[in-house]
Amino acid sequence: MGCGFCEAALSKTVGALVVDCVVKPVGRQLDYVRRFHDNVEKLREKKRELADARDRLLHKIKDAKNQLLLIENDVQNLQSRADKTLSDMGTLEEEIQLNKRCLNWSPNWSWRYQLSKKAMKKIQDISELLDKFGQLGPVGYPVPTAFPTIDFLCSKEFVFSQSSETAFYQIIEALKDENINMIGLWGMGGVGKTTLAREVGSQAQKLKLFDKVVITTVSQKPNLERIQDQIAHYIGFDMKKEQGRRSEQELWLRLKNEPRILIILDDIWESINLKEKIGIPIGDDQKGCKVLLTTRRQQVCRAMDCQNVVQLDCLDDDEAWTLFEKKAGLDDFSDDSIKILANQIAKKCGGLPIAIVPLESALKGKTHHEWQAAYRRLKDRRLTEIEDVNEENAYVCLEASFDYLKNMETKTCFLLCSLFPEDDEIYAENLVGYAWGLKLYKGMDSIKDVRSEVLASIETLKNSGLLLDCGERHVKMHDVVHQFALWIASSRKEVSFGTVETLPMDESFKHYKAISFETDQTDELPKGVGFPYLKLLLLGSFMETSSEFFEGMKALQVCALKDQLISLAAFKFNMNL
Repeated sequence: MGCGFCEAALSKTVGALVVDCVVKPVGRQLDYVRRFHDNVEKLREKKRELADARDRLLHKIKDAKNQLLLIENDVQNLQSRADKTLSDMGTLEEEIQLNKRCLNWSPNWSWRYQLSKKAMKKIQDISELLDKFGQLGPVGYPVPTAFPTIDFLCSKEFVFSQSSETAFYQIIEALKDENINMIGLWGMGGVGKTTLAREVGSQAQKLKLFDKVVITTVSQKPNLERIQDQIAHYIGFDMKKEQGRRSEQELWLRLKNEPRILIILDDIWESINLKEKIGIPIGDDQKGCKVLLTTRRQQVCRAMDCQNVVQLDCLDDDEAWTLFEKKAGLDDFSDDSIKILANQIAKKCGGLPIAIVPLESALKGKTHHEWQAAYRRLKDRRLTEIEDVNEENAYVCLEASFDYLKNMETKTCFLLCSLFPEDDEIYAENLVGYAWGLKLYKGMDSIKDVRSEVLASIETLKNSGLLLDCGERHVKMHDVVHQFALWIASSRKEVSFGTVETLPMDESFKHYKAISFETDQTDELPKGVGFPYLKLLLLGSFMETSSEFFEGMKALQVCALKDQLISLAAFKFNMNL
């Protein structure tokens, strides 16, 4: 190989050396030749130092971005200069290797001079860069406006609250953790899980935690093919082919090629094997794929082995009022009397967005009298009687949770809780007594077994967001859930539970199977009304009772008295206590 390239390089190098020797001290030029190996080795050492410094800077930049900081301009410029210098180093090293192959065609001193000189120049450049790395201050600075603000964090539908802020950051931190790939977000129906999950997906992409974010709804009766199609659509993969539909394994293989993808599975009711049923690589299959699921059942998070479980709670009173005031258009409203009513209505909603949103929409622009009527109906637990508020948009989420309960015993335990006063802390042992007296759990011949079943039902209800834990063996109902439970109890013939708050009673209660008297009136209870189907009767304090009140209660199995006695004469009516 004649190597014309080497001849040309030799001629050019010698000429350059002669020129330099004429105008520059000869000793310096000879140093380039004599110290060639030292210069090349020193260059490689400087390259390693620069690469290490650049990597440390990249780690700092990543940490700053994770903390939602903006990166300083000089830091970005320094990173760019380091990247370019390291890239140029690759070119210089290739040139050294290429010239080595020309040793047989060119005197050793000629190419050593040129490359040694380039190496010294590059060493000087890198030293200057390393000095700048040493002088570098903080790499990032906070966003000019405080984060999070409601405008930045929230979409139009998103309800900003302390709970949602806490849940948001918990999920974001979990998404950053390389050891976590399955995150569960749970809370009662209507609390805002879907909107929060969508906001997390949007922000996670803006924060460059993921290259792609996929969102799909699972629902109570999941259509797995539709879920696969939606996921495949997001990643540009067609589940259909000429021979038919692609398999879960093919989707799994395709998703494994995605280096950083977040899949949000919204509204899951039962545990799903994501790999076998859908084709989602999770766990050791693919570190780059993470799943965020939302559910109203805490048990789903456990069953699907979520490494991080986040609960979304209701709004507090101030947050509920802020939302209500904004959505109902009361910000600039001058009528203080309406604002007072609105504030009371917002409190009655108990911080549950699914109740606030229908109400603020229904009352927006209404007169004082309409606001007053709405408050009366809400106070009297007649939410669905408010104009423009229908059952579907008031209770649809809660009804789905109730209907999903697997057995009637658990549903009955839930409805028994509705017979207690609003905001009452319900002692679980009272429910045990009622269940035992009503023979609620068939085949149970000991109260110990019934107690175990009742406590299991209570756990199911708490994990479904239908009951709230408030201490050792005590639970309570969210105000809106309490209204919903009374609505269900009174509207379904197979249940027919209800509460009496005012006397006298009307005839509509005659077909009820369970009644709770919550009235503060000291009037004597009505005589001879007749409750042929009544099985459970709860009587409050300071109520006058006579034996005649129990006449006609042939089916009565449980009678709970509070701070009062019942006349033995009542037992002459052959009740089934």
